[in-house]
Amino acid sequence: MGDNPEVFRWLLDVRLLWPVPEHSSQSTSQSAAQVKPTSTAHWASGEDAKNALHMLPQAERAKVLRFYHPRDAKLSLASNLLKHRAITHACNISWSEATISEDHNRKPCYKPKDPNASKLEFNVSHHGTLVSLVGCAGETRKLGTDIVQMNWLKDYTSVLKDGFATWVKVYESVFSDREVADIIAYSPPGQSNPQDQIKAKLRHFYAHWCLREAYIKMTGEALLAPWLKDLEFRNVQVPSPASQTSQETPRGNWGQECSADDIWFEGVKVTDVKVELQAFGEDYMIATAVSEPKPSLSAFKELDLKRDVFLQEAAAISS
Repeated sequence: MGDNPEVFRWLLDVRLLWPVPEHSSQSTSQSAAQVKPTSTAHWASGEDAKNALHMLPQAERAKVLRFYHPRDAKLSLASNLLKHRAITHACNISWSEATISEDHNRKPCYKPKDPNASKLEFNVSHHGTLVSLVGCAGETRKLGTDIVQMNWLKDYTSVLKDGFATWVKVYESVFSDREVADIIAYSPPGQSNPQDQIKAKLRHFYAHWCLREAYIKMTGEALLAPWLKDLEFRNVQVPSPASQTSQETPRGNWGQECSADDIWFEGVKVTDVKVELQAFGEDYMIATAVSEPKPSLSAFKELDLKRDVFLQEAAAISS
């Protein structure tokens, strides 16, 4: 392991994974009323879902199945699979040895039984149909990631009804006073259509939100941290989606990536972290926070579950 191990970044889209089966056999102990077609119990009867769930320890499997809606269960399942894959990938151990624990802040972590064994720092986020994981061998860095998906219709309707300033102030407890003022006053460049202006202002709001959440997760705290209003992102750059990005080498759904270089805490500029914001598709942004100013940071890799998780694990077992 080098002195500056790379921070790897993965993304998995669960949208087409583990479809809800059209038909499933009902056990005699469960009536059709108890197992509805839209429930997780019905979804988990599909062969693909069964196989994926079987890769998790019993306790993790049970947590996944506690979700009523399949969309939530799918995100939980994908999150756990990525955590296990990251541990086996970075620490060169078997799947069965890749146990997931929690630290004192209930943040998922890997605690090897042997204190001299390889370590891994990682963080996971999910929203919509996406799951992101950032990881780095060792334990000298702290990492955070967050995904936001803009809900244009819902938010646009609320803004039209109450006004943008009123809408923003609902969330003022998690932003500094300056950030609230900056978000309200933001004037998107090159937008003359009123609807496009509101959408751009909403995108700017969510960029702030995503950056803050990744930073807070890096520290191991949550949105209830007492110092939230002392943290401040200034001059936030909003990454353009792929459809609005001119790239010499297009990367499919990947849009622009911007650095957040103007971060302040308790009135002092923060210089010992790296925070990036990546656009994906039309509606998503993904933030990465690293407790080091110049880390070796990989580009995001969009994973294929079969190729990058299942087949990799099968190869490790047979080798």
